[in-house]
Amino acid sequence: MGCYDETLSFLEKIDSTNNIEFQKSLKVPFVKKGCEVVELSSYKKFYPLNLLLGIVNFKALSIKERLKVIDFFLDLICCYSCDLKDKTVKDWLECKGQSENTIKSFWGILVVGTLNTTIEKASAEVFSEILQRIFLSGNNAATIVLPKASLEKFCIEDAIRFIKTKGGRIILSEKVERVEVNGNKVKTIIAGKNYYSDFDFVIMALPGYASKKIMDNSNIAANLPELEYSSILNVHLWLKENPFKERFYGFIGSQIHWLFNHGKHISLTTSSAEDLINIDSSDIIRHFCSEIELYFPIFKTEIVIDSKVVKEKRATFIPDIASTEKRKNFDWRLENFLFAGDWTNTGLPATIESAVLSGKIAATQVISSLK
Repeated sequence: MGCYDETLSFLEKIDSTNNIEFQKSLKVPFVKKGCEVVELSSYKKFYPLNLLLGIVNFKALSIKERLKVIDFFLDLICCYSCDLKDKTVKDWLECKGQSENTIKSFWGILVVGTLNTTIEKASAEVFSEILQRIFLSGNNAATIVLPKASLEKFCIEDAIRFIKTKGGRIILSEKVERVEVNGNKVKTIIAGKNYYSDFDFVIMALPGYASKKIMDNSNIAANLPELEYSSILNVHLWLKENPFKERFYGFIGSQIHWLFNHGKHISLTTSSAEDLINIDSSDIIRHFCSEIELYFPIFKTEIVIDSKVVKEKRATFIPDIASTEKRKNFDWRLENFLFAGDWTNTGLPATIESAVLSGKIAATQVISSLK
């Protein structure tokens, strides 16, 4: 998203902004069964009225429902005073009179796409932060940033090149098993047969559950926040021919949430995929192909020449009420050892923006300590 300030700054630092492109203004094509496409879009000028006009023209909702959504945003802009600390998104939306159709065709899509969980579980406090960043932070904040290359190319490869040109060293295929502490400092990192002790600081940038495993192996009472996790399912299809016109589509009322168009290769994403994650991959392919045919009758399963299913069972932590408090209360006291990762207390859900921000916070703490 255009509001991902830290991510965009990071890409600029590693000279990778040529691998992404920005929408001129918000445009999200949503599709219903039978190939009825409705756009959520806005004009380039007259922010924030352009975003409100975009909602007025969003025909997936009735006029009354659109006005209720606008009322919700006006409340967020003008007189936001609701205490959301102990509320789920479902509580908040019901309090604001959002209809079942509005939740299915608008809010639910936003929640599962940004928080990777359902409105029943998601923290209203975290969702509020996301809404304000996307819709209340300027015209560009609400636009979609689209990759021209793979994530590996524009994040990882360019980051590796940047680190190496600055004299850094990257060591692969070494599993960190434990750390050794002396007093209030980490003295040694043990990775297989290798021991590392020539350092000023250590930043552990791992998922929370992986960090906890290393701390447990090291007999260190780290008190890491124990979080619940949600899955993401990605289905990749390679086609003889491509019938899709847009770069991506959002699906309304489907187990498929997004379709991303890469030419003769398309990828389908389902967030919070607990209902699908344990189903056999061949059954998922058949189900998803049948689902696409319902939404795009022009699509036929016969044009699929290859497929791949990728299941991430612990893709992201669930940003519920409990996790918000656990992240806030996490306190770490070793002088030269820090944690980074989207699960740390960034105030954001498990996004690339949260991950990058956590890295910046950790790096800033190191620089301040070494001055």
